[in-house]
Amino acid sequence: MISFKPLSSAAHGCLVTVVLLGEGRERDAALPAALVQNLNALSLKSGKVESLRAVMEGQVCTLLFGMLPEEVTYDALEELTAEVVKHLRTLKAAQVDVLLADDALLQMSGALYKQLLLADDGFDRYQTTGLAPITSEKKDDDKKEPFAPGFTLYLPESIPQAEEERKLREAADMAMGIRAARRLVNEPANVMTPERLAQEASQLAQQHGFDIEVYDEQQIQEMGLKAFWSVAKGSDTPPRFMVMRYMNNPDTDKLLALVGKGLTYDSGGYALKPAAGMETMFCDMGGAAAVIGAISVLAASKAKVNVVAVVAACENMISGHAYHNGDIIGSLAGKHIEVVNTDAEGRITLADALTYAATVLNADQIIDIATLTGAVGVALGNEITGVVADDEDIWQALQQASQASGDKVWRMPHFEHLEKHNKSERADIKNSGGRPAGTATAALFCRAFAGGKPWGHLDIAGTAYQSKASAKAPLGATGVGVELLTRAARTLFGQ
Repeated sequence: MISFKPLSSAAHGCLVTVVLLGEGRERDAALPAALVQNLNALSLKSGKVESLRAVMEGQVCTLLFGMLPEEVTYDALEELTAEVVKHLRTLKAAQVDVLLADDALLQMSGALYKQLLLADDGFDRYQTTGLAPITSEKKDDDKKEPFAPGFTLYLPESIPQAEEERKLREAADMAMGIRAARRLVNEPANVMTPERLAQEASQLAQQHGFDIEVYDEQQIQEMGLKAFWSVAKGSDTPPRFMVMRYMNNPDTDKLLALVGKGLTYDSGGYALKPAAGMETMFCDMGGAAAVIGAISVLAASKAKVNVVAVVAACENMISGHAYHNGDIIGSLAGKHIEVVNTDAEGRITLADALTYAATVLNADQIIDIATLTGAVGVALGNEITGVVADDEDIWQALQQASQASGDKVWRMPHFEHLEKHNKSERADIKNSGGRPAGTATAALFCRAFAGGKPWGHLDIAGTAYQSKASAKAPLGATGVGVELLTRAARTLFGQ
């Protein structure tokens, strides 16, 4: 919880007080004299947090002073906020005063609010000292004491509080969507099955006010989703096809489709992954979680957009029913796909989802998002999402969203000659163009099923999940894509 007060009213210290400053600028005259005295006794360094104990108004307090560099960047704010939160966790702080002692910090205040609202996020449901699993009885002595401090932010007099309250509402909606996406991805595959994912999406639809249709395995076959079914039929766990609609801009017929890869587990199929490669394959539905989170944010914030989110959710498993390397399968688009690698399954499920968005829903623009290729991690690492887009409006919207969200993106090539790597000698197209330019050729496979509609693609294979905590996210799912898609959708509808 976050509330606001004017900086001039910060007359005494809370048990824990955080003072955030900007390097190279004069300190706000409204800071209490006792705080200034303690501050002057420190030698603060940019990007660092200094802690000290002091007596304020007759009580012993912990003071945390943090200083941002002269140029306030998103990365610097994330790093400093993460350091502050680390201190607060150690202190088990229940209530915190935060003094923003420099107007320049308010340029990125929305990002600060979002980070503070996510300060208690993490996945410890299955730790014995954490919350008991859903299927287990909860015992009071098993409950981990929650870390969810309340924050009172003291604002400089020059900053309109009403505007900050608007930013806070936006940050709260965004934090909700990110938190939801992280939770969906972090659950193991034995819990987050396609059916469970559809149930979770349905609950979010009811909570935030968007429509959802869920189709079962029989309906999937009747709808002609042959490519999707080819991947799904290898598992005893039935697939689900989800179509979520949020239509809130009656002034235009324009429709944007968000398509998310929904592999709730990926063994690689008969192109079996090694054990280490399967360890985190429960997170292969990060794209699905991103579009579910994004449409939840758009609905919760009552954004003036017309958006449909499509998810084809299934497992890629080995059985007597599973598809094989060398198979030729059909698709909703009528194209035949030569399967040269059953571990390139995500793009096959996306093929039908994209065709459905382009033809059945008749979307005007399409953005898909997927944990698609290991190649993107080799090329860009684990902090940059690869983007392939054949439409400048979509690329510009994603680039602007990146600058506002702090989620870095980089545009990859979509040269026409790269499509030849997906050419099949036995069918219309093959599902892998090989290792060279793997991110681009995988994306271009997806584009072949987008019906010629303006299209963009985000490959989050390197950014959706992290093996250790960072300033951006706790260990596990990052929730990347939620804010990128939300902001891009708003931009594409002129907001």
